[in-house]
Parts: sequence; structure tokens; C-alpha cells
Amino acid sequence: MALTAKRPSRTKDQLLEEVRDTNEPKKRLNADVEASLYRRIKARAVVEERSISDITRQIWVEYLSKYLNE
Repeated sequence: MALTAKRPSRTKDQLLEEVRDTNEPKKRLNADVEASLYRRIKARAVVEERSISDITRQIWVEYLSKYLNE
């Protein structure tokens, strides 16, 4: 079996929209982070007028999109 470099059929933006616009039930994801990191995340969310959840979903979608062909 030969490895090929295929492009994902969906872009990161398309994947992110699918996650945002879904009616699928949500699951809670907790993570322990340093207080200083949390303050930086929260400050960035305020600047972007987004929720930490929205930013977290985007990060996971981008991370997992690297592994679409596995």
C-alpha cells in the first residue's frame, strides 16, 4: 500500500462551521491549565468577542484536521 498526499475534502473553515452549526448534543470537556494561561485565554476571547468554548472547539477541529486521512 503506497502512501499518498491527498487533500482533505473539507477545509478547516468548513469543519469548524459543521461543529458550530450542529444540533448534536454537546459533551463537557474539562482541562486543568495554569491560572496565567487561563487569564491569557480569557483576555483573547474578550478581544475576539468569542467564548472560550468556541475557541477551544476551533483549536480541536484544526488539530484533528491534521489526521483526517488516518
